[in-house]
Amino acid sequence: MKKALLCVGNELRGDDGVAIALGRLVEEQMPEWSVFFGYDTPESEFGKLRELAPDVIVVADAMSGFKEGEIEFLDLSDERTYLYSTHNLPTPILISYLRGICSKTIFLGISVLLENVLHFSEGLSQGASDSAFVALGRIKELDGMLKG
Repeated sequence: MKKALLCVGNELRGDDGVAIALGRLVEEQMPEWSVFFGYDTPESEFGKLRELAPDVIVVADAMSGFKEGEIEFLDLSDERTYLYSTHNLPTPILISYLRGICSKTIFLGISVLLENVLHFSEGLSQGASDSAFVALGRIKELDGMLKG
């Protein structure tokens, strides 16, 4: 089974880079996953994803509006759902397009504090760094379900 992780975020906006940190952890610990770093223009990875033709795509991104530290797989099939994002393509539209490449496209939201993504700053807060490891655990749980 081909599995892909698309990481969205901007490392120059503090905790918005949490999904990029997750991608690096997945590369280190889960070599059977193909990791794509979309940064703040995830659509630039669509061609590579189409070429891979994965059986499942997980899109990971920082989100706000939830308690810090919450890491959830969310159904974004309702395009009216709003999540704060620093990239130009709204997340529900991104997911909808990716489902044209792979019907099993899942969004993994990693909740961060909004004030930690509004200004230019490098590096993750301790909370976001911890959340990247929790998100890795969620990817490992999903991986186990995909194998079973």
